Amino acid sequence: MIDEPFGPAADWALETDDSFVLSKAGCLETLVKYETGGTIHPMLATSWRQTSPTAWDINLRAGVKFQDGTPLDAKAVVGALKHALAAKTPAPGLSPDTIAGVTAVGGSKVRITTPAPDALLPYRLASPNTGILAPKAYTGSSTNPEGTCTGPFRITKEIPQQAIELKRNSSYWGGPVKLASAEVRFIADAAKRATQIQTDEAQISRKISVPSVQDLKGSSNVTVKTEQLPRTTELVLNNKKAPFTNEKVRKAFQAAIDTKAITDAVYKGAGRPAVGPFAPGEPWTPQAATPVKADPAKAKALLHEAGVSPSSLTVRLIAYNEGSGFSDLAAVIQQELKAIGVKATIRTADYASVEPDLLSGDFQAALLSRNHLGDMPDPLGYLTADYTCKGSYNISHYCDPKTDSLIRKAAATKDPKARYAYYAQVATRLQSRAVNVFLLHETESVAVASGIKGFAVHPYYTLTSDLSRSAK
Repeated sequence: MIDEPFGPAADWALETDDSFVLSKAGCLETLVKYETGGTIHPMLATSWRQTSPTAWDINLRAGVKFQDGTPLDAKAVVGALKHALAAKTPAPGLSPDTIAGVTAVGGSKVRITTPAPDALLPYRLASPNTGILAPKAYTGSSTNPEGTCTGPFRITKEIPQQAIELKRNSSYWGGPVKLASAEVRFIADAAKRATQIQTDEAQISRKISVPSVQDLKGSSNVTVKTEQLPRTTELVLNNKKAPFTNEKVRKAFQAAIDTKAITDAVYKGAGRPAVGPFAPGEPWTPQAATPVKADPAKAKALLHEAGVSPSSLTVRLIAYNEGSGFSDLAAVIQQELKAIGVKATIRTADYASVEPDLLSGDFQAALLSRNHLGDMPDPLGYLTADYTCKGSYNISHYCDPKTDSLIRKAAATKDPKARYAYYAQVATRLQSRAVNVFLLHETESVAVASGIKGFAVHPYYTLTSDLSRSAK
């Protein structure tokens, strides 16, 4: 059994995070596979070629069948991708803004055209949001993944909001599937997830909390795997709402917050003070990037230069419940702002209830955990969604023509080194202008029971054909 912190919340709509649930459960597959480290490899597609600056031909794998027995062919793939494009709120990596058209070229080739030159189209096709289901998955009022996936596991039962049960796909195109069956449970309580791995009710438990990691380290039956994530916790500042329309005020908040103290006190060292949106060691991180040092005196001086009296500021801070450690983090930030004379109030709620305010701009500041390789295995999707003027997830409501230009240039650049240089320029610009306050680069700890083989921490895949459990 596998414990996951988040379950499906949108009737399996693939343009939402439900697609990641299906991918981790070994059911949903994509045309392109994302390997750890940012490389991509064939999955349901065997090859791809850019035939013009705005067109790509995708060659499909022969002999693949959906779990209902229907063939995976160009018509089915085109239907699945067009369904994704027609969503009311398409995924950032695959939307009418990024895709102009999808057509079948014969029975085993798909042609995808883009509005502008896009060197990263194959990367977009690795995101679970672009997963391919059989045609009948889309015939009802909601998406139905039962029997319509191509992956090593098929869903046999769903207990809404609680669990899904799966059995091996005996006709899997990728070869024999080692596990006969599996169950994925959706448990929001981190302490409960840790307890279940200790009692062997679960064999893999994701996103173990820092205190639980310490408790589990002494166990002889459980191994804790901790990996650096391409994920950063940030204090999002609404750049279109006072007082954060003023760059000096944003910089004052940046100077007031002690990222090292937060990392040590709240996360017990399970993370690193942020140097910007990207972590040290990533190929797109500016080489000279370092964390901003806390300097309350500088923060007060910046507020004075901005003509803002600290005592006149009351900032409303949103901390959603699902964020790891967000309630403690919000309390620390509240005290650090108090030290420069600024009052902060805290609103806690489930993410679903605060997202409309975040997207509409009806807020001042909010805590957010953001994976910059979530929309696609390259920072382009994240930067486009979060930091372009028309970005679909531009919660900071930041709009800067120079930033937009850099991101467009990156999208048209095939050479990775040159593309990463554009990303570094964007990161430097975001940090130097204090668009948001980047707090820490996160890790993920996964508890794995003894006897489990073939498991690796990955943002897209958990149940794979290679996963196995030895007999006790």
